[in-house]
Amino acid sequence: MITVLRCAVLALLFSASVQAETTAPAQEAAPAAAKTVQPAAKVPPVAKTAIPKAPLIFPPGAGVMHVPLAQSKKTLEVFTYQPAEADENTPVVMVMTGVDRNAATYRNDWITVADQYHLRVIVPHFSEQEFPGAAGYNLGNLVDSKTHRRLPKSQWAFSMVDNLFTTLQKQGVTGQKQYYLFGNSAGCQFVHRMLTLLPEPNVKAAVCAAAGWWTLPDTDQRWPYGLREAPVAVNQQQLNDYFAKPVLIAVGAEDDDPENHLLRKSKQAMAQGTNRPERAESYFTTSQQRAEQNNTPFNWHFMDLSDIGHSGSKMSVFAAGQFAWFEQHNAFHL
Repeated sequence: MITVLRCAVLALLFSASVQAETTAPAQEAAPAAAKTVQPAAKVPPVAKTAIPKAPLIFPPGAGVMHVPLAQSKKTLEVFTYQPAEADENTPVVMVMTGVDRNAATYRNDWITVADQYHLRVIVPHFSEQEFPGAAGYNLGNLVDSKTHRRLPKSQWAFSMVDNLFTTLQKQGVTGQKQYYLFGNSAGCQFVHRMLTLLPEPNVKAAVCAAAGWWTLPDTDQRWPYGLREAPVAVNQQQLNDYFAKPVLIAVGAEDDDPENHLLRKSKQAMAQGTNRPERAESYFTTSQQRAEQNNTPFNWHFMDLSDIGHSGSKMSVFAAGQFAWFEQHNAFHL
């Protein structure tokens, strides 16, 4: 009996001890929870300031620049070359690639002639991903591919080329007031539409070579084969300015394959001719006639080059020589 009583007492004491260990922390935590928390001091709002953009630097030799695009988080990749002795007074040539958008290849094609003629070369890379299809590149990225609405002028590929040069001017990278513009094949499509649709581009003279099809400078044809219902209105004064600008339309005499897989075969394109030489001459002749009808100066020239087929590298060499001659004589070497 005494043993049973002793066990009961020990059990009671053990139970009390366990209860004290498990409830004590809760009792101690209560006062801490009841503590008054002082409100955090108000932090004055941080003033929003524009993050300064890094200045553009024209790389020595062969290089690459990444240029921020207006109203976008994206950048435009630009391949460049300049001779060792080049400076802010060296003439600048903007080069527009063919359908492959192979900007590095075109830049490399210009290295030897840039050294020979003392030229700075800039080749923007309008990637297929960012500027898809003919609408994104050949036609200047004028329209949103999803909504089919006209894009702001700052997003036109045409504007990006001109604005790039303006930025180089403002940052003191170039002291030139204007630049030379060259495009081959799809690049020629880019060039002649840029000169047609972009008001007052900073272009001194242009060589446009071997386009597969053209946008005629009149409203007889619907866009993109003419200016009727074009996404950008073009007034007569713009066309007059274009006709007065020194432009050399060039094409290889051997670039005459009517079955070339890159040659557009639509009804409207075939109306311009069956091959590139025919279409280039048709564009030149139509433009000349429009200038005469409006009694405005026409400062264009046409050349078909013997022994040249569809070659971006050969046309680059030809254009470089023309720009070097123009720099010295203010005229093309015809």
